[in-house]
Formats: sequence, C-alpha cells, structure tokens
Amino acid sequence: MNAPLIDVIIAVYNGQKFIGEAIASVQAQTCKALRILVADDGSEDQTATIVESLMAADQRIELLKYPHRGVSATLNAAIAQGSAPFIAFLDADDLWNNEKLEKQMEALLEDTADICFCMIREFETLAGKGAAIQQARPEPLKGYSKTAFLGKRVLFETYGGFDEQVSIGDFVEWFSRVIRAGGKEILLSEVLAYRRIHDHNTTLGVDKTAFLGLIKAHLDKKRKPDVHAQGSDQ
Repeated sequence: MNAPLIDVIIAVYNGQKFIGEAIASVQAQTCKALRILVADDGSEDQTATIVESLMAADQRIELLKYPHRGVSATLNAAIAQGSAPFIAFLDADDLWNNEKLEKQMEALLEDTADICFCMIREFETLAGKGAAIQQARPEPLKGYSKTAFLGKRVLFETYGGFDEQVSIGDFVEWFSRVIRAGGKEILLSEVLAYRRIHDHNTTLGVDKTAFLGLIKAHLDKKRKPDVHAQGSDQ
C-alpha cells in the first residue's frame, strides 16, 4: 500500500452494532489514499472480531487494541501510531458522505487553513417492519466536531493532543487551544457527515450538540470586533 495521505481514526468502545457501517462509509470514500485506524478502547463485545473480519479484505484497515482508558487517551495513542500528514476522525456510530474527504482535501489545498469542517445532519435509526428506517432530522448543523473534522497532523505535533483529564468536551478544549494559538479553520456549507442519534451516543449524558454550542460561542467571541480597541489589531 502506498503511503496514505489521510489517517482516518475511529475510536470505539463496545461498538459492535454500528462499527461495520462506520468503516464501510470510509471504505466508500472517493479519496482512496487513506488508512483506517480502528482504535479499540478495550471493548468487551464483538467489535474486534468484526473489524478483523473486514481487515482480511481491505489492507487499509488496522486494528489498534488498547486497555480501556477513555476516548481521549485512545485517540492520542492512535494519533501517535499514525503517520499521514492529515487526520480525520469518525465516531464509531456515525457516517460520512462518499465525497467528504475529497471535498475537504480540495478545500484545504486551495486555502491556507489548517482545519476543514463540514455541515452535519443528524439521523436516527427507527425499527421498521423487516428493516431499520433511517430518519433524518430536518435542519443541518455546523459541524464543529470530530466527525466533521479534517486537519493537519502538524497541529497535534505543535499544540499537543487531547487533554486526557477532560472527561467532557475533549475536542472542544483541543480546538479552542489551536484557534487561540492562531490556527485557521474553514467550514464547507455542504452536508458531508451524518451523526446518528440513539440511546448510547451521548458523552456522560451530555448531548454532543451542547459541545457544538460551546465551540460556536468561542468562535463568535474570537471573530467579534473589540469595540474598545479603537482600531487596534485584535
């Protein structure tokens, strides 16, 4: 396999129900120069078995097994084991549009930004007669989250990884740290990522949407002109 352009990191803990779908949405990407690093945070179900069965047919998939330490520590370990110049994250229960990575890479190469996000649409899986039904929520969200992220590896090398002491909002803390240091982000207006709503995809009972609000508030504050600056630089 040629050296990958993007390391796609999927952190998972007891994710047997959806991990196959998540990996399939990465395999279907039009951007093929990628490696899929499935970072298993000590799962006790059939997650590893499912991933190993998929590895047999796709050499781009690697299973990284870790003791159960939490998502931040698992992501940091996977980042350290990767080498591609760009990194993307996909939650183990979420999905991507087939062109997500290609369109984000094009945007980053045409811009001077370090990070590219995209819009997110939420959906939920409903029990139907004979098959599950995917029902989309009506309005898309600005995707300031891991699943919508594509960024340069050098950001993690320069500003460090996720704070393993932060139990809620590790990505918010990391992203805010990068932006405060002068990192630049762009947001594509197209929905390219899909966040699954179900009983077990909240973080310690706090919905991920709250994290999006925290990031938006931080960005709005950063971009708002200082009325007391009297024309001085921000």
